[in-house]
Amino acid sequence: MSLIKFQFAFKRVTPKPLVLVLLCLVLLALTAPAQDKLVFAVDVIRHGDRTPLSNLFQEDRTNWPEGFGRMTALGTNQEFALGSRMRNLYYRGLFDSNTAATSICAFSTDTERTRKSARLFLSGLVGDAAQSIPVHTNVPVDIAAGFTDGKAISTGLLLNPDVTPNIQTIQSNFVLRSPEWIATNTALQPQFARWSQAVNRKVNKLQDLIGLGDSLYIHQIHHVPAPEGLSPEDVEAIIAAGRWAYVYSYNPDVGRFTGKAFLKKVAEYMQNARREEASRKETALKYILFSAHDSTLLSEMSALRAPLTGTNAPPYAASLHFGLFEAGPANFYIRITYHDQADHTVPDPESGGADWTLEHLSKLGD
Repeated sequence: MSLIKFQFAFKRVTPKPLVLVLLCLVLLALTAPAQDKLVFAVDVIRHGDRTPLSNLFQEDRTNWPEGFGRMTALGTNQEFALGSRMRNLYYRGLFDSNTAATSICAFSTDTERTRKSARLFLSGLVGDAAQSIPVHTNVPVDIAAGFTDGKAISTGLLLNPDVTPNIQTIQSNFVLRSPEWIATNTALQPQFARWSQAVNRKVNKLQDLIGLGDSLYIHQIHHVPAPEGLSPEDVEAIIAAGRWAYVYSYNPDVGRFTGKAFLKKVAEYMQNARREEASRKETALKYILFSAHDSTLLSEMSALRAPLTGTNAPPYAASLHFGLFEAGPANFYIRITYHDQADHTVPDPESGGADWTLEHLSKLGD
């Protein structure tokens, strides 16, 4: 039998650019690891831009038509923008406007500027659905039980470090007696008498520059003139010294006392959420908001062992984000991010990595 030979002619075909792009996308989709799922989150925000807390310079009140210690139009825009930013970054899959009322719980310290900030943030986060979300000034002891058992504590006890038991003794030991504080106070002391005369109030020590510097900073950013006896160099020096003193007042030795109650509460929320997710039990609560102050963020960053230093005080509308992620069945981790003008990952102090274990977070609250 004779063999029949077949000859095939192959024509080289060059894929078109669009085909190559589509093939690459398919390969990426098949080979890329699945993105970890955000299953629960807690945010702590600082209120928006405000007016001076008091009329230190006995000035015309028309300079501050909102009143003292009140949020400005700038602050209003800051908080709404922060909520919108958070929605785009984190929360598109966690909840939506239809589930917001049951998925979100919001708390605030009992001041007008923080309550208003919470409302504006929520509006940016979920739009008109924010109207159905109450902002509480008391926190349930058991978040799973909510307010049904009648047990709740004031947000001030969680979010205001200045009500920490023995706070005066703590700051005396770890702030006022520290070599850094004493050296700074000594260096500035020759200016105190002149500054006192210029602002018509006593400046006897470094602590006196905290409130004074805050007020001058607000005058500066709102283009309201400072007292005539202060030169531009004086204003800058007072602002910088006051800000340094304020930040240093919540250094890590202080923050481990003033910040641990809130970290303990966050760890409890994460533990509850992890348990619910691991059991595949459908739970409504997905997100908790706390509206608070710069001192809150300073304390928590120190308690997390990632302290803010120098004159790096939290700006208006700064935030601290705790996210619980599921990487697989019964595999959870926490990511913590601090935002001022940019995002900063807060590392786990035990591992040095970006991913926290719940156990490591819980230890800092003990």
